[in-house]
Amino acid sequence: MSKDVRESEELEKAHCSEDPEVQSFEHHDCTVDGVTYRVWSAFFVRKKAVESLGVLMLRQLEGKDEPAAEVVRRIFRLAAQGVGYNKMAKMFREEGVLTPIAYFNLHNPDYFKSDYWRKEFDWHVTSIRVMLNNEVYLGKLVYGKQKNKSMKSKQKVKCPREDWIIVENCHEPIITQELWDSVHRMLDSKRIPTSTGEVQMFAGLLYCADCGHALTYSQKKRKDGSYHGAYSCWLYKTHGKEYCASHYITYDVVYELVLDDIRRVLKSYRKNKTAFEEYLSSRFSDSSGKRIKLLEADLERRLERITEIGKVLDKLYEDNALGRISYERYEQMTQSYEAEQESLRRSVPDTRAEIATLKAKTDAADRFISVIDKFTDIRELNAEILNELIDRIVVHHKEKVDGKTYQQVEIYYRFVGGLGEAAERAA
Repeated sequence: MSKDVRESEELEKAHCSEDPEVQSFEHHDCTVDGVTYRVWSAFFVRKKAVESLGVLMLRQLEGKDEPAAEVVRRIFRLAAQGVGYNKMAKMFREEGVLTPIAYFNLHNPDYFKSDYWRKEFDWHVTSIRVMLNNEVYLGKLVYGKQKNKSMKSKQKVKCPREDWIIVENCHEPIITQELWDSVHRMLDSKRIPTSTGEVQMFAGLLYCADCGHALTYSQKKRKDGSYHGAYSCWLYKTHGKEYCASHYITYDVVYELVLDDIRRVLKSYRKNKTAFEEYLSSRFSDSSGKRIKLLEADLERRLERITEIGKVLDKLYEDNALGRISYERYEQMTQSYEAEQESLRRSVPDTRAEIATLKAKTDAADRFISVIDKFTDIRELNAEILNELIDRIVVHHKEKVDGKTYQQVEIYYRFVGGLGEAAERAA
């Protein structure tokens, strides 16, 4: 029996004891202050993991340690602004912010015996990276990220995400899902600092209209000491014009186009909020709603059929056992029904995923409104604003028409996609 299982059983015995001094739950539903035993047990396991990984104290996750929780929020806010791991670690070292393990030592001075763990302000990029990927801050419990390689080996191996145990809404979240999504969209894109040490704000947002690859950034130093930045297609820069066109566009042009478009959308929204919201709702609710109803009805029929086949297989087994049908007939019919059942089972996850996607689209208008409602007007751009509002920017190659050069740039907003003149007219 594993150590975690033994500890969980001991915990259960303690909490399910008849002793009134240790009894803190109602027996009929086995709850501990409203938390089920399974969740409480998960808290216990997580606490062990939290201590060993040097993440902030469990009290902060339960809303009892606001100073520590604020450090977490600040890390996520800085990441949303485009501040990198190294810069963040340097900032915290200079400010004298306690590391997670030092903060733990502050409340548990006798836990670690070695002075190695007593470096108070020695922030490292690994600590920040781990914290930015810790879903516990979203109010979740996550267990099963790794396991023993085998029964005879203590070597740990990572488990695929689909095998993790994730329990939602276990405690008050420290950060919002929107902030998490914004940060991880930035983390998922390659954000390579320039020669000046800065990470340009459009990283991960600009894409080629023809090949779909990201646009890469480059800059040159001008005679006056300033820098001239521009973007071009990665495929073109890597393999040449035989594969794609340059799609060259300067940083200044992108900046002005995006800023003007965001201000246009904000102006339309502020001018007539009701009409703007109705326009967005009409774009997503009608078609998605009908499709959801069809898929849900189809999913219900498939699940019912899966259940029916299970009953049929049970009956066939009984008929075969009692000699009512031959074994050959039993095998033939069983294989046919099992194949149908397996096919239906394989289709269920895809259908559920499509329903979830469509339901997210029906909420798109509300989600986008909740984002833009935070802004009154924007005078200048930064990485945080861009990643809150913009999903992607698609750049076309320049074209000459009647001696004039034109370049189309498509701006797609988060949740709702492109917002052209129709949104402006609606408001």
